[in-house]
Amino acid sequence: MQISRKTFIKSAALVTGGVLFGVHKSLAKVLQQADSGFKIMKENFGIYLGGGGTIFWYISEDNVIVIDSQNPASAKSFMDGLKGKTSRSIDILFNTHHHFDHTSGNIYLKQFAKKIVAQENCPRLQKEAYGSGDKAKEQVYADTTFAKKWTYNAGKEKITASYIAPAHTGGDSIIHFENTNIVHVGDLVFNNLYPYIDNKNGGGSIKSWVTVLEKVEKEFSSDITFIFGHANSDDNATGKMKDIVSMRNYLQALLDYTSKGIKEGKTLDQLQKISEIPGVKPRGEKWPKALAANIDSAYSELKK
Repeated sequence: MQISRKTFIKSAALVTGGVLFGVHKSLAKVLQQADSGFKIMKENFGIYLGGGGTIFWYISEDNVIVIDSQNPASAKSFMDGLKGKTSRSIDILFNTHHHFDHTSGNIYLKQFAKKIVAQENCPRLQKEAYGSGDKAKEQVYADTTFAKKWTYNAGKEKITASYIAPAHTGGDSIIHFENTNIVHVGDLVFNNLYPYIDNKNGGGSIKSWVTVLEKVEKEFSSDITFIFGHANSDDNATGKMKDIVSMRNYLQALLDYTSKGIKEGKTLDQLQKISEIPGVKPRGEKWPKALAANIDSAYSELKK
């Protein structure tokens, strides 16, 4: 069976040590090939909306750059399409972070990629999450890592990958294509969706995530186009600064609501009996109890 990106967001729960969204183990599925495809942004770059985190691709006469690899089936579908656009191999494959829906396609794309790049915490977290058991043999890790910043001159394009601090995970990269004015922020933004927060096993931090997005807002100009790891629709997989601000405001409101409830002596169960976080626009809940899972993550972080 094939599932689309939209169906995935609505119902899938992927894998951190077997399940990405750990609070929904009964919904865990192996991500399969999607029926979405290439969305051209300009002649030589665009996004691929398959089964998992949004892939970005850039093609020039002397370089092919790809960001994220989704899963083996959709990585093959992506590569089949990419071959129709260029005869070059992939010069650089970036992983924005370690989660299964952004890295498990590495095993297929490795035969075409000269180098796989990620923040230094990414392969470590990937090994901790998937490096044993059934998934161990399927893992391909970044062979080039960086601590804070990594730059690459791709002919006419300069690419800078940077890491600010723990956020969605402990190893999220922000990848800036400086001449095309595009920034891939991976899962730092779940556009118009309640996010997955990996602050229990994946090194993430909601408090720090807010700070990271504040720095993104200060660093980049308002005309930058952002690419997001997940969104409530294919059209919203790209966006502008207002979407960065919306994500930041949601995370801060989540912390404020949960902190206030803890001070009032409320239990986690009591805090979860709401349909939206006060003070911010409701987001899409595309898998069961996504908002409740966010409150659980905030509660755990604040109680520490």
